[in-house]
Amino acid sequence: MNLLLLAMAFRAWSGAACSVFLRVMAAIAAFSLEIQIATWLHIGNIRSLRLINLAAAAIGVSWHAYRRSVFRRLERDSVETEQPLSPRSPDGSPASRPFIAAPAVTLPPLAAIAGLVLLVTLLAAMRPVMGADPYHLQRVDQITRSGTLAYDAGVADVKVNALAGVYELLLADLRIPGMTAALVRFHGLLGLGLYLLSIATVAPWAGIRRRWFLITLLVVPVVFQQLVLVKNDLFGALPAFVALAWVVTRGPALSLAECTAAAALAGFSVGIKISSAPIALVVCGLVAADHRSWTRVAASVAAASVGSIAGGLLFTLIQNDLVYGAPLQPYLSLGNRHDSIGDAAIGLARFAVSLVDLGTVTPRVWPGRGGWGSTFGLPVVWALAVLALRWRDWQARRALLAALACLIVFGATYPDADVAQRMVIAPGLLLIVVALGCLDREERYARGLRAGLIAVIALSALQIGRSAWLYLG
Repeated sequence: MNLLLLAMAFRAWSGAACSVFLRVMAAIAAFSLEIQIATWLHIGNIRSLRLINLAAAAIGVSWHAYRRSVFRRLERDSVETEQPLSPRSPDGSPASRPFIAAPAVTLPPLAAIAGLVLLVTLLAAMRPVMGADPYHLQRVDQITRSGTLAYDAGVADVKVNALAGVYELLLADLRIPGMTAALVRFHGLLGLGLYLLSIATVAPWAGIRRRWFLITLLVVPVVFQQLVLVKNDLFGALPAFVALAWVVTRGPALSLAECTAAAALAGFSVGIKISSAPIALVVCGLVAADHRSWTRVAASVAAASVGSIAGGLLFTLIQNDLVYGAPLQPYLSLGNRHDSIGDAAIGLARFAVSLVDLGTVTPRVWPGRGGWGSTFGLPVVWALAVLALRWRDWQARRALLAALACLIVFGATYPDADVAQRMVIAPGLLLIVVALGCLDREERYARGLRAGLIAVIALSALQIGRSAWLYLG
C-alpha cells in the first residue's frame, strides 16, 4: 500500500518507459529510506507510514494537476499570441528533464506476454508459497510483525537479517487496503511487471525494431525461476540491467542527468545485493571513459553512493556492526568465496563452461555441485555468437567488454558461480538485448541468425514448460 501511494505521489504512470521506470524506482527508494529512518529513530512503522504517504500522494496528484492546468492556460494564451511554447513531454507537461524522454515503448507481442502471465498466475495459484531460500519469507514475516527493518538478534540464520531488505519490504507491503496478510503469493506478477518495464526502457536504446525478437527475453530460463519461487535476484538485477544498457548503448551521447541517473540505479542495485558492486564500478568506469570529465565522474560516484544508501547498504552495515560486532561479519561468516588464486581460476573456468553447457557438463566434471535456479541457457549462447560476429559494431564490443568484466569478477569470487547465475542476471540480459539490436542491423548473416533465434526461442520455451510441469508435480 505504501508503494502504491508513493507511486501516485511520483505520478509513476506518466511519460515514456524510461520515465516510468525511474519514477517507480524513485518511489521504491523513497519507501526504503522512510522505513530505514523509522527503524533507526523508532518513530513509526510500515503501517503508520501510510498516513504520511497518503498525504504525499494527495500533494503529488494536486501539484501535477495544478501544473497541467497552468500549462493548458499558457497553451491557450500562446495560441492567441502566436508564441511557441517549450517542447512538451508525452504527458503534456513541460519537458524539463529531456533525459527521461525515450522513443516509443517497445514490448514483446501481447500474445507472448499473456502466455507468460497466465503461466506465472497458474503456478502462483496452484503451488504453495515457497522461497528459493527460507530466509526471504522469514524476513517478510519479521517485517510484517515489527513493521520495520529492525534486526532480530535471536534469529539462527544471519541471512534473515543481513541479506534481505528492500525486496522483502515490498512483499510485506504488498497488500490490499484492509488486509492483514501480504499478497506474497503473487510476487511473480510484481517481478514480471518490473521486468517488462525494464525491457520497454532498454529495447529502444539497443535499436530493436522487431517485436518478436523480444520474445527471447521472456524465455530466459534463469529469469523464469525468479517468477516462481520467492527470491530477490531479479528485483536487484533490473536497476543494474537498465543502468548497464544505458551507458553501454548510448555512451558519449549521455547527458549529465543521464549519467547520474544510471549511476544511481547501479548503486541502488548494490544496496539490494552486494554482488552487484562490479556492475556499479563498470557503469562509473564507462562514464569516465566516455566523457573524461571530473564533473560527470564525481556526479556519478555521488549518485551511486546515494543509490546504495537508498538500497539499504549503509543501513545494513551499521546494523551488522551493532548486532554482530563488525559491518562485514555476517558476510565473512558465510564463507561463500574463493580463498586462493588457484581456487578462483578453477571457479572461473567452471563458470565459463556453465555459461554455454546448459547445465550438462559442470555437474559431471565437478560432481556434488547443486543449487537452485537455471543457467542463462540458449539465449546467452546465441547472444555471444552474435556479438562475436558483430565485434566491429561499437555497441556489441562495449556490451561484451562490460558484461565480461562483471562476469569474470563474479566467476573468480563465488565458488557456486556455475549454479548461481541468477546473481548476475543484469550482464546476461545486457548481452541478449544488445545482440537483438545487432541482429536488426545485421546483413551478412541475418537469415541464419534469425533462424537460429527462432530455434532458441522454441527450445527455451520448451525448457520453461518443462520447469513449470515439474513445479506443478
